[in-house]
Amino acid sequence: MVRFVVKFGGSNLKSAADIRRSTEVVRAYGCPVVVVVSAFAGITDRLIHAIGEVTLALSSIDAVIEALRRIHGDALIAHVTDAERRAAVLDVIEERLSGLDRLLRGVHYIGSAPDFVSDAVLACGERLSAPVIAAALIDLGIDAVEALPEDIGLLTDGVHGNATALTGASSAAVSAALGGDRTRVVPGFYGVGKDGKTTLFGRGGSDYTAAVIARCVGAASLDLWKDVDGFLSCDPRIASDSRTIPYLTYEEAAELSYFGAKIFHPRTVEPLEGDAIPVRVMNVTRFAGAIEPYTTVGPPLGEAAIDPRVIKSVASTDEVAVVRLEGPVVGSRPGILARATSRLDAAGVNISSVITAQTSINLIFRSQDLPRALAALQADATPGVLTVVPIEDVALVAAVGEGIRDRFGVAGRLMMAVASEGVNVLMMQAGASPTAVYLIVHRDDRERTARAIHDAV
Repeated sequence: MVRFVVKFGGSNLKSAADIRRSTEVVRAYGCPVVVVVSAFAGITDRLIHAIGEVTLALSSIDAVIEALRRIHGDALIAHVTDAERRAAVLDVIEERLSGLDRLLRGVHYIGSAPDFVSDAVLACGERLSAPVIAAALIDLGIDAVEALPEDIGLLTDGVHGNATALTGASSAAVSAALGGDRTRVVPGFYGVGKDGKTTLFGRGGSDYTAAVIARCVGAASLDLWKDVDGFLSCDPRIASDSRTIPYLTYEEAAELSYFGAKIFHPRTVEPLEGDAIPVRVMNVTRFAGAIEPYTTVGPPLGEAAIDPRVIKSVASTDEVAVVRLEGPVVGSRPGILARATSRLDAAGVNISSVITAQTSINLIFRSQDLPRALAALQADATPGVLTVVPIEDVALVAAVGEGIRDRFGVAGRLMMAVASEGVNVLMMQAGASPTAVYLIVHRDDRERTARAIHDAV
């Protein structure tokens, strides 16, 4: 049977009304689907905070457990009318809360949370929401059952905090486990290493979970239910006339996600592109009984389908920082960049991008990684590097569209639009991607730059 994989994020699970609407969406498919769920809204942040709290105060554990018990218990009362079924799910929740209690007590007594413990704690949000959603679906007359990643064989490379699914090794087991005529509810965000330990796919990783499952089961599509009208031409808070983009290629969507459009996880398209499985982005707040995508993401449709404006969307973020390695020959002296990247790799720091010149190498990171990146790069002197300079007050603005690298005049039009607003461009990268050009500007100029590019195209 051809299956749809349907994913609901925490923003769809804020209230009793949100949960009811999400279950009504599942019923509207009219066939068994695989449902991937995030934790209820705010739960992951609560668990992150709890890890920090319990290192200082053992008493904080009881408050965390009681809050989670109340939130999920209230959801059961609101959506599950059968007392026996409700009691059975409450038993599951209590068992998982007991496991969380033990993990948090361990964190307290050792005074820190090792990576494998942190992953196990943070995955509890999804492990608590999934049985509630499965029970709510049953209450609507849908034959549904929970399916945990560890039970269906969703294997990862074992990297804690930012794991990669082993799709090839998982496909047969996942496909077999999710086959048949029942709707399965899978907690997102995590898989298991070959050692059986929980490993997270990174923040927002439930989208990636759903994509991996869609690949394993050969889904007709991956349907992501969000609370926005798909991908837009710009953040509507910046450009009030932003418009929905009906179709994006995998590469366009990946670049937009990478550069700050928070529609789905940047790695979502990775498992899907090889099998041309489309991603359909829906708006759950506009659900009126029909399954209607706002944006579809899929393979390129050919030269004739390229938007005449070329630039389809503008994304931006101020969650970036730069470290500049300066010296008269850094761009031509062998080994300088290699040494820098090796140090950063050892420190667990990801480089978002690199812009080089003869006298400087500019390494771009997420702003939260700047302290670790700077410490790694300043730990030992590198021959040829005279200074290591952090640059924090910056933002990144990206223009994305298929053909942007190959169409005459696009980059020039972009730069003229920015110049007309009096914005100083600190750095520019063009040509590295066939679908994206990005600028580094002062943080205060981010919105003005994005709006200028959007208005010009």
